[in-house]
Amino acid sequence: MIRSMPRLDIMIAYSCNISCVGCISLSDFKRDGVAPYTDIESWITKWHTLIAPEVVTLFGGEPCLHPRLPAVCALVRQSWPMSTIRLITNGYLLDKFDSQTWFDYAPLEIQVSIHRKDHEPVINQQIKRILDQRRGWTVHKTGKTAHEQLSWQLGNFKIYKSIFKDFVVPFQQSGKTLLPWYSDPAEAHAICGAPNTPILYKGLLYKCPAVANVMDLTGHNWFDYQACSDETGLDEFIAGIGRPETACAQCPNKTQAVIVDHFDINNVIVKQKNIS
Repeated sequence: MIRSMPRLDIMIAYSCNISCVGCISLSDFKRDGVAPYTDIESWITKWHTLIAPEVVTLFGGEPCLHPRLPAVCALVRQSWPMSTIRLITNGYLLDKFDSQTWFDYAPLEIQVSIHRKDHEPVINQQIKRILDQRRGWTVHKTGKTAHEQLSWQLGNFKIYKSIFKDFVVPFQQSGKTLLPWYSDPAEAHAICGAPNTPILYKGLLYKCPAVANVMDLTGHNWFDYQACSDETGLDEFIAGIGRPETACAQCPNKTQAVIVDHFDINNVIVKQKNIS
């Protein structure tokens, strides 16, 4: 039986061309490389017969660092023909790929997350390269969510700028050591930035990107969290989407939270050269 899900993120890149303090993918720590295409293929081959997400999000790191990103999009489209593909990118590297190619994978959304206000004009030029491929775009200044600031829609293809600004750091840090907060799970979940975002990470399903990334980077499993590995625990996993559970204690509650402003240039370092 195939189970429906509102959303599934797939982490296809671990490295990022920017380093943001408080990133849920820990881009401000040493994260290298991308998921091999053959691995992604095996993950999707396994899970597409078990789940049917309404939205499949290609996530990082920075997914545009994946040299086979168009092939990954084609694989997702073939495997989940009814799903909307969402590419979450910081936008700097969109010109690595032919702007025409994105139209082949609709229904598609390109979410361009603006992390530094001073670099928005540079990112606007990257968006414009795609917009220039077609005529007839419908422009909206506000979108379905508070983060969606400006969108362009053409049929079932959409590009939008997303401004998050404040990030809650998903761990506490002692020197170079990452530690959990041991907070009340419900209180941590109440201020979570990704409360409904299950992720396919290295072949396993996790409740959110923060849990998957922190566990992987540290090698610790403080809460005996069991990622979903097959159909056996799938119904329970899906039922838990959007609900607090023990692993949420990794993150802080409102009084513990460290809030990082991603419009502050000191908190976002761009590794890519020739930004002007």
